[in-house]
Amino acid sequence: MRSLLPVRSQLPGPTKLILALLIFAAFFVKSPYVILSPGNPQNILGSAITISGTKIYPTTGKLSVTSVMVTDPDSYMTGFDVLYAWLNKDQAVLPRVEVYPEGESTQESIRMGAQEMADSQVNATAAALGYLGYELNSKLIIGQVNEQTNAFKVLKVGDEVLTVDNVKYASQSEIARNLDKKKPGQSVSVKVLRANSQIIEQQIKLSARDDGSAFIGIGIRNEYDFPFDVKIQLKETGGPSGGLIFALGIIDKLTTQDLIRSRNIAGTGTITVDGQVGPIGGIAEKIIGAEKAGVQIFFTPVQNCAELEEVDQILKNKGPNGMKIVPIATLSEAVSILNMANNAQYPSCKSIA
Repeated sequence: MRSLLPVRSQLPGPTKLILALLIFAAFFVKSPYVILSPGNPQNILGSAITISGTKIYPTTGKLSVTSVMVTDPDSYMTGFDVLYAWLNKDQAVLPRVEVYPEGESTQESIRMGAQEMADSQVNATAAALGYLGYELNSKLIIGQVNEQTNAFKVLKVGDEVLTVDNVKYASQSEIARNLDKKKPGQSVSVKVLRANSQIIEQQIKLSARDDGSAFIGIGIRNEYDFPFDVKIQLKETGGPSGGLIFALGIIDKLTTQDLIRSRNIAGTGTITVDGQVGPIGGIAEKIIGAEKAGVQIFFTPVQNCAELEEVDQILKNKGPNGMKIVPIATLSEAVSILNMANNAQYPSCKSIA
């Protein structure tokens, strides 16, 4: 019988030392990743929404905006940090470029998030008042012009968009839907009113996005003359994903009917001025944070349903009284669901698949 003897390493001593140092360094060298963690839901039915100039009604329960905590662009994330996050089931690790544009600083990220939040609040107010039947007058104002498109140097920040191809639109989303019928390289006629009261009409050749769709290259915001004052103030939260919940909170405060009925409701989703709910990032982390906070009904955009298989695994053992994840596509759908009986059968991602 042949005896088994230990085999000595063939690597010379200096090579072993170099390998050990490389492995050690990998844990402490800055890595190109960011870490996402669940944030705490923030109830907006208290002082977060203030309405003056019209009658408001009492509310009950909690209606909360959910959030995700993301390491900022300038954070020094080591390999050890990334490994620890990978092992934590409540956290997610993503390449930095999937969250922040190349070269974006922390200050730029904060500024962009604040602007998106402000735009979201305007959209939410318009969507809520439109749902309640108020007639709203608005202007489409150019907030940014993409330097890499044909619109640059032709259109300016502050221009009011009057028409696109001689059609007057109520929102940027309406313009985008019309452009879905066109291809990059085709031209559209854009008429704007400049600050000096000069009306300018230009033919602009459409540019191409990475997915091949056509776009003009302008960011548009709606400016409204609302019939009364609505202010939304939420600390330490940026981005557009609170739009749906803000709109529901405004509706709840402006109507005699108690939508929340002492329940713990939360959710996420962008919103357009015509009440369309759009997808968001970090859905898994938002749902985990909501579940930990005892939320009973969680609204998710329909478009995020494809990402929820992993979340189903997390929540599957919570029992029949666990949190209900309800997909919606519009503001009116969300209101209808809130008006359903407590023991009703709510829609689910599986039921609409």
